Amino acid sequence: MKRLILALLVALTLGVTLAASYYDFEQITVDATAGGKGFTSSKITPTNKPAMTTAVCRLRTAEISYLWVDPAVTAVTASVGVLLEPGDTLVIGTREDLLNFRAIRTGATSGQLDCTYKAAN
Repeated sequence: MKRLILALLVALTLGVTLAASYYDFEQITVDATAGGKGFTSSKITPTNKPAMTTAVCRLRTAEISYLWVDPAVTAVTASVGVLLEPGDTLVIGTREDLLNFRAIRTGATSGQLDCTYKAAN
């Protein structure tokens, strides 16, 4: 125990940062919400934890349309956006894109996105 404390003190004294990755997961039901459905804010900006910077999502059910541009500039609709089909994977790699992401279903059935988030070290 004394060695561990000593090692931590030496690391802190030398300016070494002890970085740990932080991950989270959620399943999002993409329905017909006007303007699209975004990521859950408490998942991408968790309290007392690092903010998420990357998302990897796989569409489990029903085709959706998505955008990650500023929603004030362009709103996603069933016919405006990038098409994602069941089985497709979506990777979002910047914090700004995570905050701007919106998706909407294209048909009568809601889609389900299974998403894993990662915070930068």
